[in-house]
Amino acid sequence: GGQFKREVTVDGQSHLLLIREEAGAPDAQFASWADAVIFVFSLESESSFEEVTQLHALLSDLRGTSDVALALVGTQDKISSSSPRAVEDARARALCGDARRCLYYETCATYGLNVDR
Repeated sequence: GGQFKREVTVDGQSHLLLIREEAGAPDAQFASWADAVIFVFSLESESSFEEVTQLHALLSDLRGTSDVALALVGTQDKISSSSPRAVEDARARALCGDARRCLYYETCATYGLNVDR
């Protein structure tokens, strides 16, 4: 876990993001103060996608996700012939589609794909 600050511009307005990296499952305190949650998983790891699915369900039980902005991010930095993609785009989009106010991105830090987005 860690804490970070980043200034971003959205629709012409500047916003200061106070980002807190959490490890493990959200608890009631986390669910009560979070305005947005970014769930990150590895596209080559079925277990990481299953864990994100469980964390999403837990957050939904604690607070409901209709009033929390959500983003689901699949990372693809380690996809190769020896480590193929395990989670298809449609499955990730379906999880995101189960929640209102959820965006889905696939990223690759190695190539800069959707990192700033």
